Amino acid sequence: ALSWPSVREVVYSTCSVHCAENEAVVAAALETAEGWTLRPALPRWHRRGEAGAGLPAQLALACCRFCPREDLTAGFFVACFTRLARSVEE
Repeated sequence: ALSWPSVREVVYSTCSVHCAENEAVVAAALETAEGWTLRPALPRWHRRGEAGAGLPAQLALACCRFCPREDLTAGFFVACFTRLARSVEE
């Protein structure tokens, strides 16, 4: 989806708590897809992404996590990719 010229935002989410399925995937996508960054996902939520697995701390703060024990969920992760400003081919 990041390669489609008219796409401006892409949301990546999982029901996983594992960095290999969350932050590492986001880091790899940002490394291979030029012209993309992250915008804060669910900015009022207090639990943010984890730095590491190739994702710098600044970008990890844009990601959001829900943890099974603390948040009474099965686990959840979300990252919002946004295309950097440039003309978008329609």
